[in-house]
Amino acid sequence: MERATAQSAEVVQIQDSNRVRILEFIKANPGTHLRKIKRELNLAMGVIQYHLYKLERERSVVSVRQGLYKRFYADKGLRVEDREILSILSQETERDIVLYLIKNPLATQKELSEFARISASSTNWHMKRLSQAGFVQPRREGGFVFYTVRGDRARILALLRNYHPKIWERWAERLADILA
Repeated sequence: MERATAQSAEVVQIQDSNRVRILEFIKANPGTHLRKIKRELNLAMGVIQYHLYKLERERSVVSVRQGLYKRFYADKGLRVEDREILSILSQETERDIVLYLIKNPLATQKELSEFARISASSTNWHMKRLSQAGFVQPRREGGFVFYTVRGDRARILALLRNYHPKIWERWAERLADILA
């Protein structure tokens, strides 16, 4: 009987440690999605889904569905706009495009394609998504489309600095003149 109780306690401890790992990962990576959690923590999909369900029920995390992805946030104090910004900042290509536009307002699709090293059609796809989400404003002049970032650039950079410090370090030098 004692052996069964000890084994049961060990299972609960492992489950709790997995839940804590998942919660800590979400805190460090707000806007992350299920597959990224699985990939980074190397846990079985069912284990992650179980713990995310429990974390949502106890209101330790909040989830928001965006397109095909359900994104998770541990900071319940975040405004909806901040969650949307963090969602973009968690996607490498779109984050880099937004940061490039903060540094280089009125960039053309060609400039963005060259910067991101992606095809014009891929750039167009990303810009359409960013435009529909309200992050960029396209402006057509003649045969060119110029893009600018909509919203509070300082807020975007503050969220990047607070929630993605490694990315912030890579971009801080390039963005220094904007911050001064």
